[in-house]
Order: sequence, then C-alpha cells, then structure tokens
Amino acid sequence: MAVLGATLLSLCLGTLFISASSADFPDRCMFFSTVSPTTGPGIKISSNIYESNRVYTVLVPVNNITNSVALRAVDTSNNSTVGLWHRADLYCDGSVLYHVTDTRENFLKANWQSPRYTNITVEIQAFVINFFKVATVSYLKLENQAMITASPSMTSTTSMTSMTRPTTTRSPTTNRILTTAQTATSTLTTAKSFANKIFLSPITDAIQILLVFLTSKLLF
Repeated sequence: MAVLGATLLSLCLGTLFISASSADFPDRCMFFSTVSPTTGPGIKISSNIYESNRVYTVLVPVNNITNSVALRAVDTSNNSTVGLWHRADLYCDGSVLYHVTDTRENFLKANWQSPRYTNITVEIQAFVINFFKVATVSYLKLENQAMITASPSMTSTTSMTSMTRPTTTRSPTTNRILTTAQTATSTLTTAKSFANKIFLSPITDAIQILLVFLTSKLLF
C-alpha cells in the first residue's frame, strides 16, 4: 500500500508540473511578464510590399537595457505564423528569439523569408524584452501587391495633358486629296490669268492705233 501511494503521489505531482509548465510558458520565446505598445520608433523592413519566397531584412530598435527580441510573422486571415527566420538563437512555437549582446547600433537586424503563398496579408510583430522581463511590441503590415493601384494624381495629370494637347492625324488618302486640290486650284488661277491676257491684248492694240490716228489728224 505504501508503494502504491508513493507511485500515485509521483504521478499526480508530475501531472501538475506539466500542466503548470504548459500554462505558464506556452511559447518559450515569449517569456516576458508584461507587454505594452512601443512609444519609440517602430520596426522597419527592407520592403513593405509582400512577395512570395523573398528574403526581407527586419530592423528592430533596441537600447542599453534590451535583453532579447522575439519576432513573429503572422498571416492575418487566420493568425497563423508563416515564413522562416534565419539564424535565430531560439526557435519556439511559431516565434523566434534573438539575444541582444551589442546595442551600439541601436537596432537588431534579422532576416525573414516569406512563404511561397501569394495571396496573403502578413504582419511582422516584434517584442523587445528588457532585463526586467517587460516587453514593448510594435507591428508592421506588408501590403499585398495585387491591391496596389495607380494614384489619382497620376490619372488626373494624364487626363489634363490629353485635354490641353489635342492631336490631329490625317490618313495618307486625305493628304493626297488635299495636295491634288491645291494643285488644281493653282492651275486654274494660272489659266485664268493667261486667258485675261489673251482677251485684253487685241483691245489694247486697237486703242493704241486709234490714238495714233486721232493724233495725226490733229497735227495735219
């Protein structure tokens, strides 16, 4: 009986220990006791446009009391973690942990590789943890490339340009008709001028002969 009682007590203590560990530490990378939104500069990323299977550089601001940084990349549609973080010090349940040993550059640099999915919206989450196990969190959402459209200002400028600069195009057939009409008009003008000269020439000669005849009569 004593052996049976000791065995049952050991099983109960083991069960309590496992349950407490699972409840208190669901993710070993998230070991902080308090979390609050950051009041300083947020995280930065090499590009805020999401592309599949691409490596992004993430910069997380740190200071002289920063102990570590926990990072996550979450698909906002189902809150599941996606992608792969490179060279983390600790890989946990969907998140990673980077130990901060040098704060002289005032930021931690990490590389994240996006998954092969295309039509998703990803949010990068950074938890900056200090020596007192207090974390500040900041978020950065990557824009989906398919949702990016042309800006209204560009459309307006294009419309105004097309209105202020009208263009007129003529087909080769139209050009030939215009050239032929101009040639015909010039030829007709020349013909009229020549006809006028032919018609007026005999009249001018007769007038001159008449003047000579009258002059001779007056003189003699």
